[in-house]
Amino acid sequence: RERAQALIDIAHPDDREKTRKLSRKARDGKINSYQIETRYLKKNGDYLWGIAQATAIKDNNGHLQYWLSLIEDITEQKAAKEALIQSGRRYRNILESIEEGYFEVDLKGDFTFFNDQVCEIIGYPRQDLMGMNNRQYTTPATAKKMFQIFNRVFKTGESAKIAKYEIIRKDGTKKILEGSASLMRNSDNEPSGFRGILRDVTDRIQAQKE
Repeated sequence: RERAQALIDIAHPDDREKTRKLSRKARDGKINSYQIETRYLKKNGDYLWGIAQATAIKDNNGHLQYWLSLIEDITEQKAAKEALIQSGRRYRNILESIEEGYFEVDLKGDFTFFNDQVCEIIGYPRQDLMGMNNRQYTTPATAKKMFQIFNRVFKTGESAKIAKYEIIRKDGTKKILEGSASLMRNSDNEPSGFRGILRDVTDRIQAQKE
């Protein structure tokens, strides 16, 4: 009589060892069930991604009799997640290639994301800048001006220009920046933060004065 196929028989070769380890633990009484995300072979030769839930059924003496298993096909979810990851990578690659600084802040004004150009412009390393608020690198007057601009963007939902605001870099030097800011919304269409572009216009302003 031909032996019935077990889950491990149709698992992807690269994923079989982790299935074996969990099966041994269940067989040895260390666990009674397990859940694993892995690839399984379909009848047509393709592989699907699945979440398998397996429970060891034992007799009164604790000997393994058979496995009760359920597999949920998550192939589409995995593909969508991978597409989102790839899209995010392309998005970040584009942001790193532009000359302007791109930033995202939460509703409090704390940095949550920015490209390397922002670090270069504001003069702080990434580990310092993450979570920093504009009040920490501007004068009180400039911070007040920034608050008014972002508050207007929040209330109206319309983007706004940020013109000639002075920052103080970590080394103490001062720079004049300009840019723009717009409102970000979450999946429920609720305000979640702000995104914007900034650039260093110090040399241009200085030349105009001269």
